[in-house]
Amino acid sequence: MILEKLAIALSVMFLCTLVHAVFMMAGNQAVSWRLTKIGSARRPLRRVVLIWLIIMWMFTGTCIEAGIWAAVYLYNPSITSIADAQSAFYFSMVTYTTLGYGDIVLTGNWRVLSAIEAANGIIIFGWTTALIFYFIQKIYKTD
Repeated sequence: MILEKLAIALSVMFLCTLVHAVFMMAGNQAVSWRLTKIGSARRPLRRVVLIWLIIMWMFTGTCIEAGIWAAVYLYNPSITSIADAQSAFYFSMVTYTTLGYGDIVLTGNWRVLSAIEAANGIIIFGWTTALIFYFIQKIYKTD
């Protein structure tokens, strides 16, 4: 049933979008607080550290999102090709980043999930890239 798989995939995509939005809003709040309460980072190294922190923050959100996909793979009794949590997370990260080594693959009709996860990852990474540029502009605009 392709509709069942599509419903699962779209639900997971919605959840990932929600997680990413929360991380975006919290990151924006943190940067805004830093710039208004403490002031702009005038030294280049402080700016780099601030940008690195926001990148790590957004990457953490991305890892949580890949973890959600991994949980779907791991706890779905119909998917038998993923043996443990570490393999599920590895497969999910490789798929979410669209790297796709191919050393672990889904079997049968469940393969469509990995294709949708890859599409989800492309969208999320584009969103993250736009956010990072936004934060860089915000950090450097305070001069």
